[in-house]
Amino acid sequence: MDKNILTKLYAWIDERQDEIIENLCDVASIRSVSDAKSDVKPYGQGCLDVLNKMLEKGNATDFKTQNFDNYVGSILYETGAAKENTIGVWAHLDVVPEGEGWTMTEPYKPTLKDGLLFGRGVGDNKSAAIGTFYIQQAIRALNIPLKHNIELFLGTSEETGMSDVEYYVAHYPTPKFSLVPDAGFPGVCGEFGRVQYDLVSDTTLSSDIVDLYAGSVFNIIPNKATVVLKKNAELDLTKIPQENFTVTQTEDLVTIEAAGLSRHAAMPEGSINAIYQLTKVLKDLPGLKASDQAIFKFLTDVNEDSYGTFLGFAKTDDISGQTVSSGTVLKVKEGHVYLTNDCRHCVTDTNEHIIDMISKTAAKYQFHLEVLLQSKPAFIDQNSQAVQTISKIYREYTGDEEKEMRIGKGGTYAGKIPMAVATGITLKDEDVSIELPAGHGGAHQPDEYISVKGYMEGIKLLATIILNLDEVL
Repeated sequence: MDKNILTKLYAWIDERQDEIIENLCDVASIRSVSDAKSDVKPYGQGCLDVLNKMLEKGNATDFKTQNFDNYVGSILYETGAAKENTIGVWAHLDVVPEGEGWTMTEPYKPTLKDGLLFGRGVGDNKSAAIGTFYIQQAIRALNIPLKHNIELFLGTSEETGMSDVEYYVAHYPTPKFSLVPDAGFPGVCGEFGRVQYDLVSDTTLSSDIVDLYAGSVFNIIPNKATVVLKKNAELDLTKIPQENFTVTQTEDLVTIEAAGLSRHAAMPEGSINAIYQLTKVLKDLPGLKASDQAIFKFLTDVNEDSYGTFLGFAKTDDISGQTVSSGTVLKVKEGHVYLTNDCRHCVTDTNEHIIDMISKTAAKYQFHLEVLLQSKPAFIDQNSQAVQTISKIYREYTGDEEKEMRIGKGGTYAGKIPMAVATGITLKDEDVSIELPAGHGGAHQPDEYISVKGYMEGIKLLATIILNLDEVL
């Protein structure tokens, strides 16, 4: 790619920094948590509102836009190439629930402080939508010749299973090659297999357990878990640790709340699973029935680590790395306990094997398995021209000779779309120095933020990758 063209492109993007951030704040102010149970189909009013907002921006700048039945939208920069010669860039406009404990701003009031933009979705993944939208505008404004059309796809339910993109792939043609800026640079050329599942108790809790709950979405390790118990004379509350536990009492009830440290379930290292913290205490708490304690012991054993060891499928391979699996949502239905688990397994294992191992282990402890969703491992040859091009551009742009394209644990649209790789939208900003509480600042965490400097550099790097892929594909 001609360096003079890149210089002009970078300058065009830099000159519009304030405008880019303003547009990102505009879409990040919309609470777009996907809700398939909403009366507004398919994913609720918030997701529809943010999709329409992005399509309005595309229309206002004279791009061709399309709404694919409210599941996915697109903004298309046409170059005159045939429809099949399209490079797709996929972003998702839905976000995880805001959670609790925000300290820098309210979740949906994006706030700029000391070069950092705080707000739910500013990093994951509305930044990719706005960044790509400006790349399209820059290419058009500078009249950069391309062999491929550039189409920005806008999903609305990535965080809750990706049925949005599954719907699109089942009903509409996919691009020749796709980028998904929902991972770090240089990116991932494949994805772990995934099994999301419930472990359900065959027996019911006793009436002594009034309520039991934790977590809200399957891909976040919860930072709070709660049980409500009927008071009885044999309950020994002195056995509950003072640190990271809160106990409140009424005349008839005892509420015990355990605190943990949340992280994305794909990267559980450093997290403290509040479900594990709570059940570890309940399994031995004097005053609880043995049948209840047995259920709590099983839940504790499942969450003893985040690798599926107790359930029998822990594995690591040289191609992709280590399988992870964590219990993330806990609830009770008609007395039966449901523990939702998020498993991402290495590419040399299979969904069938993991499901078999879980089923056999659960049955030994009077639990059974209910599979909620699954996807098989998918990856592109690391020696392919596209993957090598992305790696080369990353090295040239950053000077980083160590990072390589890898196979990722984080589930992105790339695992659902033919000929797709995930890459980044924000480069790490080494100048960022901020003190936040543990478990804050990252994707899916309170005080989610991005560095504006790192974001602007990431947009320019993504643009460079797109232009170079246009030449080699």
